[in-house]
Amino acid sequence: MDYKVFLGYSKNPVDVSQEIQQAATLINKSRFAEAKAWEANPATGRIIIETVLQDIDDSMICLFDVTTLSENVLFEVGYAFSQRKHIVLSVCKTPETMRDWRAFDIFSTIGCIFYDTGSELAAKFMTGIEEASEKTLWDDVSQALDRTARNSLFYVPTYHTSEAERNLRRMVGKERDLGTKVTIADPAEQGSAPLAWYVNAVYSSAATLLQMSGERHERNRLHNARSAFIAGLARGLERPLLVVVEEDYHGPVDYKDILYTYHNKKRLAEKLGQWREQAFRVWNQEGVADSHPTPKVELAAELKDLKFGDYVAENESDTLDEYFVETAEYEAILSESSVVFVGRKGMGKSANMIRASQVLRDDKRNLVCVVRPTNYDLDGLVSVLHSLGGDGNQSYLVESFWRFLLYSEISLEAVAAADRLPAGIGSGTPMARLRDYLAQNDIAEEFSVRLERVIESVRREMHESARTIEKQRERIAQALHGNIVGNLRKLLGEALRDRHRVALLVDNLDSAWTKSAQLKTQAVLLVGLLSTVSRIAEEFQRENNKLRSVNVTVSVFLRSDIYDEVIKEAREPDKINTKRIDWNQPELLKRVIDERYLSVRPKGTSPNELWERYFCPSIDGEPTLDYILSTVLHRPRDLVFFCKAAVFSAANARHPTVEKSDIMEAKKNYSKFALDALLVEYGSTVDHLGEVVYEFAGCLSIMSKSEILEIIQSTSGLTEEGQAAQFLEGLVKISFLGIEVREGIFTYPDRADDLRKAKILARNASRRGKREERYEFHPAYRDFLEIEDYSL
Repeated sequence: MDYKVFLGYSKNPVDVSQEIQQAATLINKSRFAEAKAWEANPATGRIIIETVLQDIDDSMICLFDVTTLSENVLFEVGYAFSQRKHIVLSVCKTPETMRDWRAFDIFSTIGCIFYDTGSELAAKFMTGIEEASEKTLWDDVSQALDRTARNSLFYVPTYHTSEAERNLRRMVGKERDLGTKVTIADPAEQGSAPLAWYVNAVYSSAATLLQMSGERHERNRLHNARSAFIAGLARGLERPLLVVVEEDYHGPVDYKDILYTYHNKKRLAEKLGQWREQAFRVWNQEGVADSHPTPKVELAAELKDLKFGDYVAENESDTLDEYFVETAEYEAILSESSVVFVGRKGMGKSANMIRASQVLRDDKRNLVCVVRPTNYDLDGLVSVLHSLGGDGNQSYLVESFWRFLLYSEISLEAVAAADRLPAGIGSGTPMARLRDYLAQNDIAEEFSVRLERVIESVRREMHESARTIEKQRERIAQALHGNIVGNLRKLLGEALRDRHRVALLVDNLDSAWTKSAQLKTQAVLLVGLLSTVSRIAEEFQRENNKLRSVNVTVSVFLRSDIYDEVIKEAREPDKINTKRIDWNQPELLKRVIDERYLSVRPKGTSPNELWERYFCPSIDGEPTLDYILSTVLHRPRDLVFFCKAAVFSAANARHPTVEKSDIMEAKKNYSKFALDALLVEYGSTVDHLGEVVYEFAGCLSIMSKSEILEIIQSTSGLTEEGQAAQFLEGLVKISFLGIEVREGIFTYPDRADDLRKAKILARNASRRGKREERYEFHPAYRDFLEIEDYSL
C-alpha cells in the first residue's frame, strides 16, 4: 500500500458513519491505501485526543467527513492542516448538509467530495488522490505568513452579546491599551474572513483566545465549528490557547482540557490574566519563538514584496500611520469643530477616528478621550427608555444621560493623563481636586461600569410611586447625577485651563442598533447624543466669574443607514453638523492601495509601479485597476480585500505577476466576502434578508420591478405587495440593487435624499421609455450568486 490514510468523522448520525466505515473497508480491500478510522483505536474508557493526533501525525493523508460540522472533527482538521497533511473533506449529500456547507464559509473555496454512499465516497477519494499534486492545502494557504509578534493576541468573539462576551471584550481592550498587539476576528466588523486570514492571524500571534457560543444563541453551530478549526490550528502550531465557554456549552472531548467555563467577571479576569502571563512568558523566552519554525513556501519573486495590511482598521492601528490616506473628512476631525461623521461599514470611519486620535495625542497640549460603548452596554439604557414612554421623559433622560457620561469621561481621562506625567498630580492642585471629587462620588473609570450604575439608578427611581412629569424629571436628574455635572464643569474649567483642546471621539454606536420592537427608542438614544454634541461644546465655551472656558470638540462616527433613520427623530436636524464619508472618486480610492504599497517600498517609488509591474495590464480590454474598481463596492475595506485575494491566488499558482485568472479567482472570493459582510451588517436589522438574497441566485443582472417583487413575495412574511415594495426599497438602500435613472444607466444611492431623487428619475425614465422600472444587481454580489450578465 502506498498511502496511510486517517479517517475522522462523527459517530452520529449512525447511517453516515456506517457509510464512511464502508468506504474505509473498500479502500483497504483495493490495497490502494491503508485506511484507519479513529474508532480503530483500542477502547480505554474514552479516546484520548493525543492518540487521535498521533494517528494524524503517522498518516500521509487525512479524510475528514464534515457532514455534521462536528467540532471534534473540525478540531482535528485544523491540527492536520497545520501539520501539512494532505486533507480531503467529504459531505454526505442532503439539502440540509449542502446548505450548511455553503454557510460554513471558511472552507467555501476548498474542494470537497459530495457523496450518497460509502462506495461513491471511496471511489471519488481514490481518484482524487491519484490526480492530486504534491502540494498540500497548507502549501496553498501559507503564502507570505507574517512573523510571529511578541506579546500579541488573536481573539475570536461570538456573534451574539452576553455577559461573558462583553467582559472578554473589555479585558481584551485593556490588553490593547497596555500595548499588546491584538487581532480580533469580529464578524460584526469584517464579515467572514477567508481561510488564509485566519491562518495568518493564528500564526502571527503569540497566543489565541477563543469564545464558544452556548446552544441558545443564534448561529452558535457555525461559529463553534469555525472556532473548533481555529483551536486545532493553534494546537498544531503550538500557540498557547484558551477557549472560554458559558455553562450551557458542552465541549467535545478533543479539547475539553483547554476549556474554561465562565462563571463571573472576577474569576474570568483572574484566569485570563494568569493564562496571558504564562503564554507570553513562555513565548518570549530566548529562542522559543524560533524553536518550532513553521516552514513556508516563498512567494514568486515578483510578488513577495506586496503587503497591503489588514482590511479592518482596528487590527492595524499600530501601522495605520504608515499608509493612512488623508481626506477632507479626516481634516475636519483635526479642525476645531464638533462634527458627526457618517458612512457605511468599511468606509473608514474607525480608521479616521484611530488616526485622528493618534495625531491629536502627538500634540501634548491636547487631551483626547475615545468612547466606544458596546451593544450590550447600551441595551440596558434602551430598555429603560422604552419602559419610560413619552417623548418628553425619553428626551430628557437621554440628554441627562449623555451629559453625565461624557462629562465624567473627560474628567477621568484628564486625571489619568495627568497621573501619567513624571511629576504626577501635585496635592492641592485643580487636578487633585478633580481626582478627589471623582473618588468621593464613586465615578468609576470604565465607561461600561458608569453606564450600568446610571441604568440601575434610573430603574430604582422608576419602580417608585408615580409622579407628575416635572417631578419625575427632577427625580431622574437626581438619580442620574444630582449636581455632579455642574460641579464637574467647574472643576474641569480649572484643571484644563492650559489645555489647547479637549477632543472627545465617540465610535461604535452602530452596535446599539439591533432588530427589535424598540427601534424608535434606539433612534431617540442616538439622536439625543447628536443633539448633545454641540451643546456640550457650547457649555464649555462659556466663561464667567465661576467658570473657566475649555475648548471641547466632540466627533461622533455613525453608520449612514442608521443616521438616515435617526435623523427623522431630530427636532432640528439642520443644526447637526454632518459630514459624509464616501470614496466616489476613483483616484482617491486608488490611493488606499498605493499608499499601502509605497509604505514598504524605497522612498521615491512611483505608485504606478504596483500596477505596471505586479498586475497584468488589462482584463478583457479594460485596464486592470478600472476593472477591479467596477467590481468592488467603493470602500477601502473591499479594495484591500480584493487586491490581497488576487496576490494570494497568483502566489498559489506560482505566477510571477497577477494574471487574469488570478483576478477572476479573487473576484469569486471577494463576491462571497461581500455577500457575507452584507448579511452581517444588515441581517440583524432587515428581516428575511438572507432568504431573499439567495432567491436571486441564477437570475439576470438586470430585472424589471415586477420580476423582483415576484421573487421577494415568494418569501414567507413578505407576501403582501406593500411589504415587498418596502423590501425592494431596502435592497436599493443597502446597494444590493441599483436603480435605472436613464436608459442603461444605474445608480446605487446610499443616502435618503439621493434615493428620493433616484426614484423620481427612475419613474420618469420608465414613463419616457414606456416600460417598467428596472434594477441591476451590484457587480460585487454577482459572482457568488451566479447572476448572469444581461445585454441591454
